[in-house]
Parts: sequence; C-alpha cells; structure tokens
Amino acid sequence: MSVKLPDPQTLLPLRAVMFEILLILNEGERHGYGIMQDLKERSGGRWVLGPGTLYRTLREMVERSFIAPGGDRKAPDAGDERRRYYRLTPFGKKVAAAEARRMASLVEVAQAGRLL
Repeated sequence: MSVKLPDPQTLLPLRAVMFEILLILNEGERHGYGIMQDLKERSGGRWVLGPGTLYRTLREMVERSFIAPGGDRKAPDAGDERRRYYRLTPFGKKVAAAEARRMASLVEVAQAGRLL
C-alpha cells in the first residue's frame, strides 16, 4: 500500500536548512557530516549547523518523504567508522523544484522593483 503524498506546493515555503539539504542531496548521496561540511562550504563559513539540528532536520525530512536513508557504510573520508548516508527521493526532488520556482518568482519581483 503506497502512501499518498501531498502536493509539493502545499509544503512551501520550506525552511532554509531543508532547502539547502535538498540542494546538496540533489548532487548525490551524502552522510550527515558531509552535509554539515557542504553547508559550511556553500555559505563561506557563515552557516555552521550543529549535529543536533542537522539530525533532527534529517529525521523530519525522512518522515516527510523528502529524503531516504541510503544505508550505513564506511565513508571514504573516515577511519573505521560507519556513516549513515541520505539520498533525495523523487518526491523530495519535486518539493525542491517547487521551492526553487517559488524563490525564482520572488527574485523576479525583486528585480522588477530594482532591488537587485
């Protein structure tokens, strides 16, 4: 039995951290620490996400079917420790695309108003 997923439009706007994670996972599977590092790098160090906030957000995103666990495996950048990987779901990609379109329309309004 499949779960009926909501229309992505009804989930907008997304919290910024969720959208950033969706953008990162659109590039491929990542483990939690890798997601934290990518967020920090993308923001030029302005956005540092703590593990508690990250894993709470990832758990919520899994519950909402935006992402799915990709399994536990040894990370190439880690010693012997195993890391939990996450991947973007097809539904998550639809949600990310809807949010990107919403944001693009806001940018158009800002450009028309000569804010950019």
